[in-house]
Amino acid sequence: MAASDERRFQSLVLAPIRRVQRRLNVVAWSGAGIAPLWAMATACVLSRLLLRDLAVWAVPPLVIAGLAWWLVRARSRGVSLEYAAVLADRSANAGGLLLTRLERPVGEWELSLNQFAQQVKPPEVPWRRPVGALLGALVFLAVGFLVPLPALRTSNINAAAATQVAAVQAQAEALAREEPLGPDVEEELRRLSEEVAQGRFDSADWEAADALEQRLAERASEAAAELNRASEAAAELEDALAAAGSAETATRERESLEQALMALDARASGNPEDSAAGDQEAPASEQNSQGQGADGQNRGDQQGGDKQGSGDPSAREAQARASARAQASGSPDQIADLRRTLERRQQSLAQRFGEENASQGNRGAQARRPTRRQQSGQGQKGQGQKGQGQGQEGQGEGDGEEGDGEGQQGNQHASRNTRQGKGEGAGVSRGGESQPVVFGGEAEMDPNRLAFQPLPDGNGGDAEELWGLRAADPQARTGQAGPSSAKGTGAKGDATAGPTSGPLLPRNRDLVKRYFGGP
Repeated sequence: MAASDERRFQSLVLAPIRRVQRRLNVVAWSGAGIAPLWAMATACVLSRLLLRDLAVWAVPPLVIAGLAWWLVRARSRGVSLEYAAVLADRSANAGGLLLTRLERPVGEWELSLNQFAQQVKPPEVPWRRPVGALLGALVFLAVGFLVPLPALRTSNINAAAATQVAAVQAQAEALAREEPLGPDVEEELRRLSEEVAQGRFDSADWEAADALEQRLAERASEAAAELNRASEAAAELEDALAAAGSAETATRERESLEQALMALDARASGNPEDSAAGDQEAPASEQNSQGQGADGQNRGDQQGGDKQGSGDPSAREAQARASARAQASGSPDQIADLRRTLERRQQSLAQRFGEENASQGNRGAQARRPTRRQQSGQGQKGQGQKGQGQGQEGQGEGDGEEGDGEGQQGNQHASRNTRQGKGEGAGVSRGGESQPVVFGGEAEMDPNRLAFQPLPDGNGGDAEELWGLRAADPQARTGQAGPSSAKGTGAKGDATAGPTSGPLLPRNRDLVKRYFGGP
């Protein structure tokens, strides 16, 4: 009996009251979720705009935090069963019977209570505002995730700084073909590139770029000097083999080439100490070779004694020595190919670092010793030639070589001091060397080289009137003069009759009358 009463109570009384409670709770929970949902949507959209690809990891925590905040606010704003029963009793005009049934068991008024419970109506709630706010937040979130991301705004790159860094990188690449740059140079290049890309290249970076360029130029100059030394050694050995001289001379030149190649290998492997050691060993080996003769067995004994005194060399040094010896002991054609290869490597450095860095060692070496590949050359002769001098090495159609001849001209202007040499190709001297620069009086143009021609005296006439000028050399014009009535307004003076003084055509006469007037 008690169970049936409870079922009737649940179905007839509590059911309409709970419907009212749910309706009120929905509106209350919707209002409580406006702020959390908008905050969550805004945070998600901002994370997508700012973090871009990393937003995948930032959005889930934001969603969880927003939903938790919404749940806490909804629980605090929930509607109780008693408040819903009050609203239900008012809507059914039950006079408090529904409230009484919640507190007291069923009595004689059960039939009327059931009738009032069936008349309970859901209350009117303001649901449009919270539902609209929630839908707006969802639409904002969807639009924020569907709109394409704006392109990353690149920083303004300094064009001058980018050009400077690119030039330094190109120099570093050219130098890296000859020797390793080192981790400090590579790190500095990477840092400068990043500063340029990010638009933060300031004065300190300019100074660092200039200092790095200076360091690379100095190292390139040293590498060019080593290449020039090896090229000269190969040229000397090539000349010695071509001249078929003494074996001692060929041995000495071959050993000099071997030392130069070992210095290049040491620089390429990043051991400048080995290169310095090779430079110190070269004069000593030449003196020992001169004292003992050109015997290969004695030279081998001497090298063996040096090895015993200094200790066993490393495998790398032995390999470099073997490679240099193999290159230096080749045929004349191989020596010529080696020389041309060294010259090309030197020219590649000259193209990147400038002629002053690459040709510094060439000029110094030519000042220390004359080359043996001299050929007789006849210099340019003038009226003031005197003394004997060396013609300048040049390149014409063939390879003009440096030779002895009457090259220096005396008592001549600086503009006439051109030198020529006769070699295999007898061409005008156009070598890599530059002509001396002169200043002051010597720099003035020699007037003897200019063919002056006096101009005739002109006859400008007397400028008495505007039309009274005379020609310097008037030429008579033949033509029949017309009558005075047909002539136009002529200039006063000694002008002769010309084509315009003849009679006018009828159509021209009408035009003259129209614009200038006249009878």
